[in-house]
Amino acid sequence: MTDSAEDELAQDTQGEIQLEPEPEGLADVFDTSAEQMRYFADLLSHEGLEQGLLGPREAGRIWSRHLLNCWVLSEFLPEGVQVADVGSGAGLPGLVLAIGRPDLSMTLIESMARRCEWLQFCVEELGLDNVRIRNARAEDLRGKQAFSYLTARAVGNLSTLLGWTAPLVKKHGTMLFLKGASVESEIDKAKANYVFAKQKVSLPEVLTVSTPLTGEPTRVVRLAKK
Repeated sequence: MTDSAEDELAQDTQGEIQLEPEPEGLADVFDTSAEQMRYFADLLSHEGLEQGLLGPREAGRIWSRHLLNCWVLSEFLPEGVQVADVGSGAGLPGLVLAIGRPDLSMTLIESMARRCEWLQFCVEELGLDNVRIRNARAEDLRGKQAFSYLTARAVGNLSTLLGWTAPLVKKHGTMLFLKGASVESEIDKAKANYVFAKQKVSLPEVLTVSTPLTGEPTRVVRLAKK
């Protein structure tokens, strides 16, 4: 799709934001949380865009590029575990997981106060009681908290990301990162610099998962803390 086509998708003839049409079968994916997810999509596509948390064309692909893309991580998280989401930003993937999986105990770690205010606003609007927000850099939490599972999306290259996150993961804990097509080159660079050995993590698995409803491939990088 061209940029001009995306622009037309994101705005109607009066210049108002046009949300990407909800994909058919949403209730089959999110079950009783579907209505909350719809509301979160609306918040992101209006208040989120106004606050600059998403780019101007993202309303036109809010489901396919963001919410459903983030949801693939759910299948890697066991029932009732504690999860840290680093660099939560607009709430992707942290709030998506918190909405769709009320059994999870989510800690959203975000260094920017303005984004933490947004996350708190969403938590209150959505009535979530399984979310804690930490206004801190991940590296400042070393030795203070440790988690069995940790997630991140669009937070630096793999070597940098592991430097921030590996110290927050318990022994034998799991890291799950959503990554793009350049992930293999990131892995090669990390290997060349002995990053995995230094951070005491396993060599990564790159898992290509079919995104619910769209069928688009999503890459999940999974690593274990030794």
